[in-house]
Amino acid sequence: MTPDPDTHERRPVLKAIGAASAVSLISGVGVVAEDKEQDEQRGTEQTDDARPPIIHSHFGYSGTSDDDIPERLTPDETVELHVDEGQITQPEPPDFDLTVEFGAFHFAPVGLQVEPGSIVEFDFHTPEHTATAYHPGQERQQRVPDGVPAFSSTVNEHHGFWLYRFEEEGVYDLFCSPHEWSGMGMRIVVGDDPGPVVREDGRPPLPLTAALLGSGLPPEEGGDPDIGHEKLAPQYIIDNGPISLFHPENENDEPEDDELKIDLEVTLTGPSPPES
Repeated sequence: MTPDPDTHERRPVLKAIGAASAVSLISGVGVVAEDKEQDEQRGTEQTDDARPPIIHSHFGYSGTSDDDIPERLTPDETVELHVDEGQITQPEPPDFDLTVEFGAFHFAPVGLQVEPGSIVEFDFHTPEHTATAYHPGQERQQRVPDGVPAFSSTVNEHHGFWLYRFEEEGVYDLFCSPHEWSGMGMRIVVGDDPGPVVREDGRPPLPLTAALLGSGLPPEEGGDPDIGHEKLAPQYIIDNGPISLFHPENENDEPEDDELKIDLEVTLTGPSPPES
């Protein structure tokens, strides 16, 4: 029997929808359990319809481009997630090498200070990104304060949003899971006394992201771990405010105090076409 082409094309979509539904179900179960515990402590009980929107400590709060942010969850700061097509060179076949400059995939800003308890909105200006914490639960170095869970956003749609409340004072290093290889990472400093960047050893950032956030490993001489670009030092962010990647408008432009510049690129080599 000849397979129905429409059915064949829908299968990957249905699988993706099923995976997304599973994540939503797991997230919902966690939120309900957390609310139930809080209700028991207060001696009250709420129905699902009466439960107010909350930002979960693991899963945050997600919405699509058609959703409104609840008033009680109004963000204090916004971080945008971008792709700059002008920094990606993809030649025509038969040359399949793809060259990606540092900053092609990026958070804006890459360095940010907020007060404890602040809500940050991550705005997906392009899809297929995440905002994921460096954490042993992700099998990575611990780059968030002690006691903070291994939180991560969903992979959201174009102009979808994700909210997270940064409760504990300290340094939070984040990466985009699909694009860490390209250097897509950022640092959020919560409060005025952040403490160390790396709290626990583990798998460090990939090389291009390590150019931004540091490897977290002790240098060959000296005992302090590598914590990245000097303009992403926690105290520099506190003193100078949000830090952005440098995108020059003219060839002779130089970065300002609130911009950082990294000249790196990576080339991905694809398979050569078979010989005739």
